[in-house]
Amino acid sequence: MTSKTWKQILTVACGLAGTVVLAQNQPAAPAVATHNPDEAVAKVNDKAITRRQLDDVMAGDLRNLAQRGTQLTPEQLLGYERQVLGKLVDQELLIQAASKTQVPDVEKKVDEQIAQIKANFPDPKTFDEQLKKVGRTAEQLRTDVRQMLTVQTFVETEFAGKVKIGDDQIKAFYDEHPDYFSKPAQIRASHILVTVPQDASEDVKKAKRAAIDKARERVTTGKEDFAKVAAELSDCPSKQKGGDLEFFAKGQMVAEFDKAAFALKADEISEVVTTQFGYHIIKRTGEQAAEKRPLDAMKESIEKFLKQNEVKKQLAQFVDAQRKTAKIETLLK
Repeated sequence: MTSKTWKQILTVACGLAGTVVLAQNQPAAPAVATHNPDEAVAKVNDKAITRRQLDDVMAGDLRNLAQRGTQLTPEQLLGYERQVLGKLVDQELLIQAASKTQVPDVEKKVDEQIAQIKANFPDPKTFDEQLKKVGRTAEQLRTDVRQMLTVQTFVETEFAGKVKIGDDQIKAFYDEHPDYFSKPAQIRASHILVTVPQDASEDVKKAKRAAIDKARERVTTGKEDFAKVAAELSDCPSKQKGGDLEFFAKGQMVAEFDKAAFALKADEISEVVTTQFGYHIIKRTGEQAAEKRPLDAMKESIEKFLKQNEVKKQLAQFVDAQRKTAKIETLLK
């Protein structure tokens, strides 16, 4: 977990996100250069932003970039590091501005947030190990969560609570973005998957193929319940729902699966379909025609979206104004 994660205040112009979550089982991040973690890389009104904070955010960001197949050159890395530091400065300005905000029942709310974080872990020991791994103590976690709640309350009181979105704005957005509200035709399907490793031997492939062929025989010739066989044999997490994949539109599944599923008639079961994941049999279980969502149904979502954008805009302006009067020192080497 990164410092950015600990202090994910809300989605604001300075690039913060909205929920504190203690991440576990994340892929290893690309290496970030080793420095003294406690050295200051910037100061905001004499409050230090440490190398640890910067490196933690960088590690998380580089992990996300690597997962998308993007690798930064050393020159790009230096530039990106300064961008991240700028966001941390903006974050600190917002934190300082919110520092005097009173949060009703704050300690109770801190307890509730921490309980939600702990619920992501199988047991207290695993939570404590993760906490230690990211270099935080239980009290530091409480401080971070308390700080998050303080900023949330500040933003709600000073910005979000004052933003009003009119019906005319909502309708204008709806009329100007028709594609946003067009729902394509969808089908519903269930499947049974027998996974095949990419490096599987021919013998393994034959055994896997025999297993899926037997499953298909059971649900076709044998007329066994598809959901029952999926729950018993499928290697996909959807087995918990009898293989149900719910509704999906064309292009949402891998090409071979997509083509086979949309070619089926209602309640028809496919031949064996081979994809990068292995062998599937698919049953089409429903369909929904294309439609445009009516304005009344989307009004609340549009209002929320427009309000969030206006709050982001106002926060960006607020942080820019804070920068002009703050004492900011960049000490990045």
